[in-house]
Amino acid sequence: MSTDMPASAPQYQNGPQYQGAPQYQNAPQPQQVPPAPKKKGIVARILTAIIGIAVAAVVVYGINYFTSDAAQSKAGDCASLTGTNTKPDYKAVDCGSADANYTVGQVLDSTTAKCATEYYDEYTETARRGPDSKLCLVPNLVEGSCYDLENTTQMGYPAVDCGQSGTFKLVKLVKGSADESACTDASPLTFPEPKTTMCFAPNE
Repeated sequence: MSTDMPASAPQYQNGPQYQGAPQYQNAPQPQQVPPAPKKKGIVARILTAIIGIAVAAVVVYGINYFTSDAAQSKAGDCASLTGTNTKPDYKAVDCGSADANYTVGQVLDSTTAKCATEYYDEYTETARRGPDSKLCLVPNLVEGSCYDLENTTQMGYPAVDCGQSGTFKLVKLVKGSADESACTDASPLTFPEPKTTMCFAPNE
């Protein structure tokens, strides 16, 4: 038996005839192929990243703002301050609440700004991300009650026994007026916002 290869590929009478590469009627022509999309430039990518970071910072700032009672406080609001002078805890409360031991007199634009008078108690809150707050506060005291105004480390001024030495009695409380002359025989404390005059007499 001969092992020689046939001179040419066998021809099948009824099979497909191959003459070069197959042709497809609907194949796209080279000029019809859509161009590859251009890659985003480095400047555009950087700007997109910066915009994303800025939006995130605004969101964090807003969260800190809306979760801070001090940041949202305005003049005339009331608050409950507890804790110590070095570590106070500020909470906004209704002015009719028994816990309302302060009224917000002034809301300052920066933590370095000064209250209108030294008689205000000050509350400063700084945030790592978010608004800093500084408030000038008027203590809510009761006429006829006695207070320790000098030797307390606690926030607020809880009433004390009038027989306790070194304390002061609030003999007159005038709301709506900041007039020292209202305190004829007592020591005045006046606040311009909200207008308030407190007249104190020392306990003997």
